[in-house]
Amino acid sequence: MNNDNSLKNFSYVGIGRIISIILHALFYLVIAALLDPEVYGELSVILALAGTFTILSLFGLNLSLQVYGAKKNSEITNQIITLFIITTTAASLILLTINQIAAFLCISLSFFAMTQSQLLGAKQYKKLMIYSIIKSGAFFVIPIMLYFVFDINGIIFGMAISNFLGSIPFFKNLSFRSFFGLKNYYKVLVHNFAVSAGGSLPFMLDKLLLAQFFGFFIVGIYSFNLQLFLVLAALPEILRQYLISEESSGVRHRKLSLFVVLTSVALVVIAIILIPILIPIIYPQYAEGIESLQIMVISIVPLSIGVVFSSRLLAQESTRIGFTSIVRIGSMLISLAVLGEIYGLVGLAAAVLISQCADTLFLYLLYRKSRDKPSTVD
Repeated sequence: MNNDNSLKNFSYVGIGRIISIILHALFYLVIAALLDPEVYGELSVILALAGTFTILSLFGLNLSLQVYGAKKNSEITNQIITLFIITTTAASLILLTINQIAAFLCISLSFFAMTQSQLLGAKQYKKLMIYSIIKSGAFFVIPIMLYFVFDINGIIFGMAISNFLGSIPFFKNLSFRSFFGLKNYYKVLVHNFAVSAGGSLPFMLDKLLLAQFFGFFIVGIYSFNLQLFLVLAALPEILRQYLISEESSGVRHRKLSLFVVLTSVALVVIAIILIPILIPIIYPQYAEGIESLQIMVISIVPLSIGVVFSSRLLAQESTRIGFTSIVRIGSMLISLAVLGEIYGLVGLAAAVLISQCADTLFLYLLYRKSRDKPSTVD
C-alpha cells in the first residue's frame, strides 16, 4: 500500500473518530452541566450495566469479525455474525429482567460495534466515517431532547436510537449461517473476547462496584473524569481501529505508530497544565476531582504504546493475548479497592494508571515472545 493511500484511509478513520469524539464530548459536557454529580453517577451506573452486558454479548466477535474480514475469509465472518445474533439475544433477555431500558441500549451498542468492525475489516473507511458521523450526530441531539421529556430514561433511549441509526450497513448485509465451523477457531475467539473484555470491562465494573462502596456522588466525579480521559485518548483509539485491519493484511505503519505515541505525550503535558485552570471555571461542581483527573490522563501514554503491541498480536491471531484481560481487570479491581479506600478519588485515578501500565507491560512481553516464533505477518 502506498503512503498516499495509507494517509487517506487513516484520515477517513481519524476524521470519523474525531468528529464522533467531539460530538460525544459535547453531549457529555452538556449532560454534566444539566445533572449534579450524584445524578450523573446514577446515569453512569445504568450505562455501565448496559456496557457490561454488551461486552458479554459481543464475546469479542467484533474483533474476530474485523480480523477475518481483513483476511477476506467470508465463510468465517458469516458464521461469526450468526453466533453474534445468538449471544446478543441471550444477553439482552437476561438484562431485560434487571433493567429494561439498559437491555435496549445493550442491543443497540452491540450492533453498532459489529457494524464498525465489519466496515473496518472490509476496509470501507469512507463508509465507516459517514456512519460514525451519522450515529454521533444523532447521539448528540436525540438523547438531550428526550431528557426533557423522560428524564434519565430519555437519555438512554436516545443513545439506543442513535446506535441503531449507525448500524444500518450491518442490517443491510445481515445473513445467517451455521456457526459450527467456528469450533476450529475457538481459541482465537476466546482470546479475542478476553482482549475486548480487558480493554472495556474494567471501566464498566468499576462504576458498578464503586456505587456499592462509595455512592453515586463519587461515581459521578469519577465518571466525569473518565469521560474526559476517554476524549483525550482518542488518538490511540483511532490508531487501534486502523492498525488491526492493516496489520491483519500484512501492512506495518511504524512511523505512524511512533507519531501517535509522541503526540500523546505532548497531549498529556498540555492537559495536566490546563485541567486545574479550566475545570473550576466551567464545571465547578466537579472541581473536587481535579488532582485525580491529572493523574488519570497520564494513562494515555502507556495506552498508546500498548495499542501498537495489541494490534500486532491480534493480527497474528495470538492465542495468548487474551491473558491481558486477567492482568488488566485484576490490577484494576485490586487497585481500586485498596487505593480508593485509602486515597479516595486520587486513589481511584492511580488505579486506572497502574492497570494501564500493567496491561502495556504484559503486551510488550507477549510481543517479544512472539517475535521468537515464525509469524505470518512479519
